[in-house]
Order: sequence, then C-alpha cells, then structure tokens
Amino acid sequence: MNSLYKDVIVKKPWGYEYLAYENEHVGLWFLKINENQKTSFHCHPHKTSGLLVLSGKAKVSFFENEYIVKAGQKIMVRKGLFHSTKSVSEKGTLIFEIETPKEKSDLVRLDDIYGRIAKPYEGKSEESIKDETCKWIVN
Repeated sequence: MNSLYKDVIVKKPWGYEYLAYENEHVGLWFLKINENQKTSFHCHPHKTSGLLVLSGKAKVSFFENEYIVKAGQKIMVRKGLFHSTKSVSEKGTLIFEIETPKEKSDLVRLDDIYGRIAKPYEGKSEESIKDETCKWIVN
C-alpha cells in the first residue's frame, strides 16, 4: 500500500500517533497519550473505531457515560458517536486504534482543550519521519 502516513509520526498536543498497519479496509494506529492528556471530544461520521489499550489505563468518555479501559481491554466506538480518550496512567497510555474505513479526514471536533474545535486532522507541519522505535506490521 502507498499510504500518506506510512513513514511519519503525527505529533498531537496530547502525545503522538503513527500508522502501524493498513490494508484496503482497515487502518491500525499506535497512539501514545501522555499522562492526564486527552484527545478532542470528536466523532467520525463515516467510520467505526476500536480502541485496544496496550499499557496503562484510559478513560473513554461519551456524552452520558465514561469507561475505564485497562491494558488488554478494548472498546468499540460506532460511527457518529462523540467520544474522547484520556490517559489516567502515570506513564501515559499506549493504544492501538483500529479504524474502518481508513479516512483521517473523517473527523468532527466538538470540544478540545488545545483549541482545535472545528479544525481538521493535523497537517504536514505536525509530521516527522518515523524512527526505529516505530513498528510497521507486515502482512
């Protein structure tokens, strides 16, 4: 696959993410959310996501519910459902995010502590080249 994101790390105000695997249907992203930091409160109108916590703990918030997801646990986020993910671990939280279809522009931010409300996915200025710590999962 010739992905736009295969060779880059995308810096986020809460940490970073990078694409670890993709095929024509699915994108698998590795997320590092720093301690007490969180993603925007956002939704994906056209894609479904799954979050698998690899280490640490995350608080996944919706309009009316919150769930603590620990290492080895997962949570599904259906398309169009507003949500935010916060690290509640001292060393931060590592997560695999599985999304289908794989479309980074499918993003609507409703609230964001970093001032990104109604802004699109991060652009080229937030990208850096992957280093040897970033893994690519081969089919």
